[in-house]
This record gives sequence, C-alpha cells and structure tokens, in this order.
Amino acid sequence: MLGIVSRKPAPVDTLLAFRQLADTGRNFRDFGCPQPNPKAGHPDGWGIACIGAEGEFYVRGPGKATADPRYEEFVRRLARICSPPLLLVAHLRYASKKDTIQEQYSHPFRREVDGRVTFFAHNGEIEGFGLREGKIDTQFIYDRFLDSLGTEARPLPEFKQAVAKAKAAIDTEFPRKVESYTFLMLDGNRLIAHRDARTCVPYYTLHETATEDMRLVCSEVLPTLPGRWRMLRNGEFFEVPS
Repeated sequence: MLGIVSRKPAPVDTLLAFRQLADTGRNFRDFGCPQPNPKAGHPDGWGIACIGAEGEFYVRGPGKATADPRYEEFVRRLARICSPPLLLVAHLRYASKKDTIQEQYSHPFRREVDGRVTFFAHNGEIEGFGLREGKIDTQFIYDRFLDSLGTEARPLPEFKQAVAKAKAAIDTEFPRKVESYTFLMLDGNRLIAHRDARTCVPYYTLHETATEDMRLVCSEVLPTLPGRWRMLRNGEFFEVPS
C-alpha cells in the first residue's frame, strides 16, 4: 500500500518504484510466518485513486502491475490531470483466494458518503471469510467502518473511537479470525493511515516519510526516496491533511 499527500503533481518515479513490489514485495514467509501459497510479491491486482483540486482519478486492474502496460499509462496520465494539492492511494494485491483475483476486488475501494468521497485500501484478511454476498473481507470491513463513522467527517479522536467500535463488533463476529486491520483511507481532504497487526506483526507494517513537497506512507521503504523513514507503531493512527 502507498499513500501520498502532495503539493506537486503525482510523482511518476515513486509510483513506478512502488509497482516493482508486485514482483519483489516481501511476504509472510520472509518474516518466518506461515504462507500456504508460495507465490512471490503481490501479483493479484492493482489500483490507484487520486483526489485532486479539480476532481478524482480512479483506475484498477486484475493482474500483476509489472505485467500490465496500463499501470504506467495511467500513472503518467494521472500525473497530468490530477491537479495538486492531491491525495493518492495505490495498492498491489496478494489474494488468498484465486477466485477473487478480479478487477472488482482490486483495492482501493470507493464509497461516497453523503457527498464525501472515500477510498480504502487494506492489508490483511478475515480467515475463512471468502466471498459473502459478492464482497471480500476488505469490503466488509470498509462498510462496517463507514457505518460506524457516519455521514460527516470526524476529527481524528472521534475517527479512532468509531473505528475501534467497528473493529470490536467484527472481532465478536469473527473471534481470532482477523489477521490485520492495517489500512490507508482517503477521507475527504485527508489521508488516514492505521497499523493494526494481529498476526505476523513484522509483515503488516506501514512506514512514513516526507520530502519538501509531499508526505508519504508505504508498506515498505522505497529506495528511490531519500530521507528518514519511520515505522508506525502497532496500533498507531497517522493523519495527513491535504
């Protein structure tokens, strides 16, 4: 997962460096955790959402980002048309169920709540969830979060409380089944990052850094960006306004 808040056009080089994680991204076995499917990287779909000064840009694909020429095509297009200041979330998917490797299940997901546009990308799964009413677990979690948050943007302390309430209800419904609630969310004019790893804690990470013109959050440290990266503490919320 990658989140960017920038005062300049979307950084093409950063988005192309992120794309390489479809091949090289670290996975459960890299941290000594069980991984039933030994596939490498994050090859099971990709998506990018950008909210700019003059509207939004949203595209997804069902395959590996490094093998899909549309990825670079759309990155270069959004750099031209998604006007700064902008908020952006990108995601490369590792799917646990083969039958969900479809464009409709690629993150991020979009919802509009009373005119407020939100996008949501998530790392983790609810063990045994599969497909329910045509949705995967991430969509289920997203819906529950939005139900708890309500129709108005909430300040971060209230946002945390609403998400905690939703998580508690999910944990009751699926005891000890949620691997991670780690997510990135575009909510109106801000990016919210949250790390909550329940299993394989070293894998479910988020790191943040900043340059002169942008703030960035990513699951892995990107070597193309200079500066100091900081790993979010487990349980931490991190908010960046546009």
